[in-house]
Amino acid sequence: MPRSPEFDRAKALEAAMKLFWARGYTATSLPDLLQAMGIARSSFYASFGTKRKLFTECLELFGDRTLAIVAEDTQRLPATALPRAFYDATLLEVSPRRAAQGCMLVNTVLELAAVDPELNQLAAHKLSDIENAFALAFRQAQRKRELATTRSPEQLASQVMIINFGLRVQSRLSQSQHALKPIINNSLAMLGLAA
Repeated sequence: MPRSPEFDRAKALEAAMKLFWARGYTATSLPDLLQAMGIARSSFYASFGTKRKLFTECLELFGDRTLAIVAEDTQRLPATALPRAFYDATLLEVSPRRAAQGCMLVNTVLELAAVDPELNQLAAHKLSDIENAFALAFRQAQRKRELATTRSPEQLASQVMIINFGLRVQSRLSQSQHALKPIINNSLAMLGLAA
């Protein structure tokens, strides 16, 4: 009978995700991970395999959580308010420290584009899932005549995500949340979305 882990795997995964999010893949060492996760090397290898496999799991977790924000907001808000609610929940209504970390998915694309195509693709795929969720909401709103724009739902979703990329890079450059608000307002106004 296999022994059960002597640690809370979900808590350890959460700790690893936060560390990767703050430092990136390359700058996070195995000793750093073991300390943050509060586990021994043997438990790490038994439960997570390698640093790369752990990072993959963390990217999946981060991406799924971010997608869930859009999915939940889609149930309660008009499509025109979705981008603003997304930026608020992930950038403006979080601690300054967390905002300054940017987005783990965007960070990964920037860090690993020329280093690890597979991890880069995973992050890009997760970002694409979020973009598709916006496009679906915009498509439904157009059918109901709740969204008046000459842009296709796909174009609008793409532009929302391009703004998202820019905001995340700005936040990594220590741009204050207060300074990001007018950028968000102006960008959404250009798209014809609620600011």
